[in-house]
Amino acid sequence: MQKRLNEKSEKPRKNWVKYVILLLLLLLLLFLLLRFLSIQSQRGKADLTSVSDSSSFVTDTINDTVTDTIDSLAVDSCRLQDSLASLQERLDSLERVKAKKKSTIPAKKTDTVVQQDTVKRDSTTAEDSSDSVVVDSLADLCAKDTVALWVYPEPSGGLHRKTISVSMISNKECNIFYRFIGDEQWVSYSGEKISIDSTSTLQYKATDSCGNQMQLREEYYEIEVSDKESPCLPGMELVKFGNSEFCIDRYEWPNKKGVIPESYISLYQAMDSCYSVGKRLCTSEEWMLACSGPHTWSYPYGQVYERYACATHEKKVSVSGSRPECRSFFGVYDMSGSLLEWTSTRAEANRHFYYVMGGFWESGPQSGCSEKRYSYFPENQHNPVGFRCCSDLPDRSGDIKKVQKGSKR
Repeated sequence: MQKRLNEKSEKPRKNWVKYVILLLLLLLLLFLLLRFLSIQSQRGKADLTSVSDSSSFVTDTINDTVTDTIDSLAVDSCRLQDSLASLQERLDSLERVKAKKKSTIPAKKTDTVVQQDTVKRDSTTAEDSSDSVVVDSLADLCAKDTVALWVYPEPSGGLHRKTISVSMISNKECNIFYRFIGDEQWVSYSGEKISIDSTSTLQYKATDSCGNQMQLREEYYEIEVSDKESPCLPGMELVKFGNSEFCIDRYEWPNKKGVIPESYISLYQAMDSCYSVGKRLCTSEEWMLACSGPHTWSYPYGQVYERYACATHEKKVSVSGSRPECRSFFGVYDMSGSLLEWTSTRAEANRHFYYVMGGFWESGPQSGCSEKRYSYFPENQHNPVGFRCCSDLPDRSGDIKKVQKGSKR
């Protein structure tokens, strides 16, 4: 019995021990769980801190990059603005220079460029710097310019049988002034037609952009308005002075403007050609009168030789009528330069030869109205020799009015 009591007393003791152990185990597990949770919590905080630090670093990096980019763009923008401002300033300066030039430039062929000696240069300003560039460029162009300034009126001076309107033509940009003799004031030519309805003398002068001046020139215009028709055939001009009265071709054979006159022809071929169209070869006296006019000019256009008036400094023959200034008083063209011309007058020094008048394309000053040659054999063809034809006037009875003629072959 005692044994049973002992067993009964030990049974609760064993149960209590089990509960204590179980409790301790539970506490241990709880401690471990809490420890684990604590460790995980610390790790989470560390990760959050790391992420926060990384995010901050990335943000700072992006901000720095954006800031640098913006600064760089700002610098480039400033530089671009400076460049544009400089370019605009240069363009404005060039426009001002151009405006200065236009302020004195006539509307058409008589433009004036600002001259070098009238431009003020100052290296401290963009405007003056651009002006200096323009001046330097102009100086270079002027240094290379070897063409003399040439201005002429069209139509040229001499006899005109109607009122005319004259234009001033130049071979380069220049400033032209004109006036009629008796006027005090010069008029700046700007492309307008100059009306001439009575006999007068036109004076004109010019200066190009390099400051080169053309010598003062004069053109005498004799206006003879008449309702009568010309007694000459079409393409011929009436020459009437003193006892001489005849018609002469306006251009060298074949008497057509804008074509190459015929050369490399003998005297006899020239005579036959004129005869074939009801005309005859001109005498040397007729030829000189048609060239020099009633005022006995040395050249068809006047007393003084003009290099550019006629085709006298060329490498070959020019087309007929290509030099408007090469017009005689009576309206006959190309009697200086172009081609030498056969006449029907025998040479006094050698009766086997005939006078050849004027000069050809490279004769220079030796191409005046009184220039005579007789060294060309009449039966031979010669390259620089051509001709033009003359004719007599019919009188009222229908007969031919005779004038002095050269010897026939």
